[in-house]
Amino acid sequence: MDIADWEKRYSEAVSNVKGQLENVQGVFVAYNSNVDAMKHISETDIKKLIGIVGCEKIHERMVEYPREIKDPVDFMARLIIAMRDGKAAEVPTYTTDIHEWLMDNLVFDSARMGGQAGIISNLLVTLGVKNVITYVPWLAREQAEYFVDSPNLWHPVMEDGKLVLKHPKEAYDPEQKPKINWILEFSNGMKFSCAGEKYEVPRDNRLIISSRPKWIRIDMSPEMYEQLSDIREDIDGAILAGYQMIKEEYEDGTTYLDYVQRAVSVIERLKGCNPQMRIHVEFTSIQNKVIRKALLTDIVKKHVTSLGLDTVEVANALNVLGYEELAYSVINKGENSIVSLYEGAVRLLKELELQRVHIHSLGYYICVVSKDHPLDADSHRQALLFASTVAATQATLGAIKCIDDISVGLEVPVYTDGHDDLIELEKYLVRRGICTAEDFEDGCISSSSHGLIIVPSKVVKDPVATVGIGDAISAGAFIALLAKMPKVNICQIKE
Repeated sequence: MDIADWEKRYSEAVSNVKGQLENVQGVFVAYNSNVDAMKHISETDIKKLIGIVGCEKIHERMVEYPREIKDPVDFMARLIIAMRDGKAAEVPTYTTDIHEWLMDNLVFDSARMGGQAGIISNLLVTLGVKNVITYVPWLAREQAEYFVDSPNLWHPVMEDGKLVLKHPKEAYDPEQKPKINWILEFSNGMKFSCAGEKYEVPRDNRLIISSRPKWIRIDMSPEMYEQLSDIREDIDGAILAGYQMIKEEYEDGTTYLDYVQRAVSVIERLKGCNPQMRIHVEFTSIQNKVIRKALLTDIVKKHVTSLGLDTVEVANALNVLGYEELAYSVINKGENSIVSLYEGAVRLLKELELQRVHIHSLGYYICVVSKDHPLDADSHRQALLFASTVAATQATLGAIKCIDDISVGLEVPVYTDGHDDLIELEKYLVRRGICTAEDFEDGCISSSSHGLIIVPSKVVKDPVATVGIGDAISAGAFIALLAKMPKVNICQIKE
């Protein structure tokens, strides 16, 4: 299918999904939300910071590849690595020292809603979902201010021993401190040098310095957990994110195993007597391999139906599951990387016993689905095309105010390079006898063990912002699928 035909498919898919979104009764979204301190790094900024910290120290630390930010040298090492590779990264810090150093030496440009759950909650409301229940365990007053004003947005809170739903601006804990992340964005073509090495940024992207204060917990009170079943009749599905906040050990003697079990209990509570409820987990960069593996094997496996990842996250997931060679091939920039990405998606689908794995890469999306998924391939394709349009709109405008804004995304052209990249995957699938060239044309392929949906995406040349684009893609596709799902409603709850 040529690009003109794909553009036609885009228009049809967006029109179709827009007309079906009212079918979605509601979505539960948890856990991570924070205030993002946004800073667009200029060549002047990077040269200044290198001068302050020192090239030799930075170069030595780059070789060590720090997995958490303890001091300015760690920060500069990871920033230059991200800029060198043009790849998004999220690195934790467990101290406020780096925030204070950045305020002294850089200062942010603006502040906005951050965190996967916060971004997704606001997006779903603006797309017209009539009942979005968001849950942030550390909801502070400053954080609540960044949620959109809407009668369709709710947050659970306990009052007089009973769970009630209020807008986040009425549900915050007045004693809670805000969680603040730094988002450092950089642009394609930026040039700088350090320790005799010359660098040129190959792609717009960002580094996230994720604040992990000691009081952060992926949890909820026993009273709220016990009454969580009260919201089940109001939702069709859930999007869960933020598990990267879990630590191996806590000061009170608990470990990650305790919080993994609590996370699973919440999922089971949400599903209740409706085990077919759609549960999507949005993956992210998790530096700690123990936590990364626990998320995949103990939370995702057998408990959720859908997983969303980008290319780097696929490699990270494969790595901890024992597929090191395939993981390396995924992030290798050779012509076979797209083939490895597909094979990696299939491994994740089977290994984690999922119904759906959605991968968003620059220029195209790959979605692998199990044979028992209740929707057909065309529905999945429409969901991906709708998601790409939503993401293109967000990249163009910086924020979506209402569903009609996505007409802006339709004007963004299909990315030619992404369309061309799919040719390598087509050759591989045809050669292996998985499909014919004609089957590949429309992006819907059926193998003996799974379905495959592939679409070229729309890519904004000069995005207003890159933060939240992956969240928009995954949330857009998930909500489009929910709108198309047959309604097998929750049975009457008698507990």
